[in-house]
Amino acid sequence: MTEFFPEAQRYWLRNVILITVAQFFAQVAFCSAMTFMPFWFKDIAHITDNGKLSMYVALYAMAGNLSFCVFAPIWGTLGDRYGRRIMLLRATVGGAILTPLMAFISNPALMVCHRLALGALVGTVTAAQSLIVTTTPQKYMTIALGAASAGMFAGIMGGQFAGGEMVRHFGFFTTFIWSGVLLGISTVLILFTKENFQPVVRKSRKRHLGLAMPRFGKGGLLLLLFILMGFSRDIDGPFLPQLVMEVVSNSRDALRWTGWINGMCAFGGMLSGLILGYAASRISILKVLCLVIGIAGLMRILLSFAPAAEVIMAERFVQVLVAGGMEPMFQAWLAGVTLAQHRSMMLGWSATARSTGWMLGSLAGGGLAVLFGGVKGLFLVSGILYLLMIPAVLFAGKKVPPPPVQK
Repeated sequence: MTEFFPEAQRYWLRNVILITVAQFFAQVAFCSAMTFMPFWFKDIAHITDNGKLSMYVALYAMAGNLSFCVFAPIWGTLGDRYGRRIMLLRATVGGAILTPLMAFISNPALMVCHRLALGALVGTVTAAQSLIVTTTPQKYMTIALGAASAGMFAGIMGGQFAGGEMVRHFGFFTTFIWSGVLLGISTVLILFTKENFQPVVRKSRKRHLGLAMPRFGKGGLLLLLFILMGFSRDIDGPFLPQLVMEVVSNSRDALRWTGWINGMCAFGGMLSGLILGYAASRISILKVLCLVIGIAGLMRILLSFAPAAEVIMAERFVQVLVAGGMEPMFQAWLAGVTLAQHRSMMLGWSATARSTGWMLGSLAGGGLAVLFGGVKGLFLVSGILYLLMIPAVLFAGKKVPPPPVQK
């Protein structure tokens, strides 16, 4: 395949493979450490009141999204200035240093503060996407992003299974240390990637970061979609363990089921990244997006009526199977309407937009959980919000048409 591409782009396939594997290890690490935080707040921080537990879960999720939201465009701009590969190394090294420190925290407020620091320094997914979109030919963009997404979801699946079992058998301390080791392995893999980065030569000796608000152009409307996607798609994520707790009374059984449910969902997301990335490259980004949003919204609504953990697993699996490939399609859409030299910056702002949606979703999710006296009402309302993305996507498609399918 490589003989068809210029010399500077012949390493794109190797980059995709290395980044995909590195994302697998990084997501195993992060998910092993963070998926079960509601159990950490309950068992280690001894927060047993449901309302207070929901509040801390929401604060924890919001803290990471808030700091990530602030720092993502900064890292994106620095990536355009100094290279995307070094930004990906920054994210994995930062995670390898900070994640094991969680093992020495027992105060819930301090854990929230740690999440602020972690969110500011890491962001491996966005950094990986930036390196991929700047080294991959446009023709293969959705497939490459879909492959990286598959690696990410495979890592999430591994983290859910392995993390749940490690917490059950060895405790949170060992799990957090093990996560740092895996992030170190991810860092080593990234060292073997390549980027033919040519820094911009500036005539002026005066150096500055250039962090002024950019002109987004056509991409501005798509950034609003990223906010809506982050809010609608992930409003319920931090509260899934609590949904399991409501139908499984025993704490250890709920922990086991949470790991299995999230692990199966990650398997669905892995398949989704591969299947939908290919479908979008052959059919139409808009058509595929509307189909998967509709199915995922319906599954989210049905989750609010799930009577048992087995039903939650089946419905959640279908939801993630169809929706897991949404973000690569949005990223390919954004990259297709952005100049190549500004793609890292725009992906940084897309991460900020998505994190803004996550942050607002965490706050809204916590409020809805308290309002309804549990999380089932939250899942019902969030399913309806999910479906509202369809007219928003169609409207954006008329104003900013996605890149045409390349045969």
